[in-house]
Amino acid sequence: MALNPKAAGKGDSECAETGEPLSEGGEADKKSAATSATANQNGDQPGCRDGVMPEQEATERRRSVLADGRGSSSSPLSASRSSEELPRKNFQIPRKTRERKGLYQFLPPESREFEDLVKLISSFYLDASSRGTFSYCKARLIHNELLEKEFIEKRREMKQEGRAEQELAESYCFLFPDKSKLQWICEKGLSVGHCRITTLGNPSVGVYLSKYSDLLQINPFEVGSFGDMIIFKVMRGRIKHIHENMPKNAIESSPKFDCHLSKSANRVTSLLSYRAFELTQQYFFEFAFDEIKARPRHVCPYAVVSFQYKGKEVAASPMTAHRFNTISPEGSRGTFYIYSIFPVPVINLFFLFSTTTVVNLNIP
Repeated sequence: MALNPKAAGKGDSECAETGEPLSEGGEADKKSAATSATANQNGDQPGCRDGVMPEQEATERRRSVLADGRGSSSSPLSASRSSEELPRKNFQIPRKTRERKGLYQFLPPESREFEDLVKLISSFYLDASSRGTFSYCKARLIHNELLEKEFIEKRREMKQEGRAEQELAESYCFLFPDKSKLQWICEKGLSVGHCRITTLGNPSVGVYLSKYSDLLQINPFEVGSFGDMIIFKVMRGRIKHIHENMPKNAIESSPKFDCHLSKSANRVTSLLSYRAFELTQQYFFEFAFDEIKARPRHVCPYAVVSFQYKGKEVAASPMTAHRFNTISPEGSRGTFYIYSIFPVPVINLFFLFSTTTVVNLNIP
């Protein structure tokens, strides 16, 4: 019995709509399977020849496409690729910090570090009356990694040699250098030959530093003088005391010692004492086997402070009034004032005015 072509076409169309295979005969099933295989090879969904996709299958297909897209976006390959595209800025942070730090660390006048530095300076005054005669307006700490490492290394070597704790104790000394040499000293350290003092040793093989912060030069400061003072962190190590009357050409750096001090330093009690500046100096040197190092490692620049000398209260006062009781020509007693910048004895004033006019002084 021949098949009706219209019935076959109707059966295919009903299969596409309902999705149920034909129950009669095996040819329809074979054709359906062949059609499905051909559709799979072409990348189409199995269905009828008219290409109409059921709504449920279209919805499922869209869901699968979205799922595939989300899976591909969250794959490890895409994550690693996105991480590689991010800028790597973490490696530049330490470098920027070092550049910002620099050689100097400026201390604001209202900071606690500034106050501690001023207290440190005032604790090294020789004369107690120096308090109030200096004003400090600018301070900065020195950060020199090379010199600080050498200072620590020198201390470690001295400790390994069995030095006493007193020899390893840290202290401070001071220097009032030329303005042109300040930057060089802060960067390279204090080298031998920076001065001409010969009291404690040859200046070409050692360095001189001031023990007191108010005694920075041979001559006293004039009122209004200003400049920059370098504070050094030092270790005196093993000290050798030198007589002041020893011939200058015979004083040489002593092996197994680190510092020379004058035996007469304790006799200096005033800024105006005889040779006060020279006798209170401290002389540092360092031996390297049989040679002298050009820069002692136990002397390290610590801070720079700008100062101005205001002078004593008597010198700072503009005028001082001296009162004298006088007798007028009419015989009445009056008051006579003489103003002078500096205190002058009464007897000197009498001779000063006796050449021009007669002044009768009523001196009891």
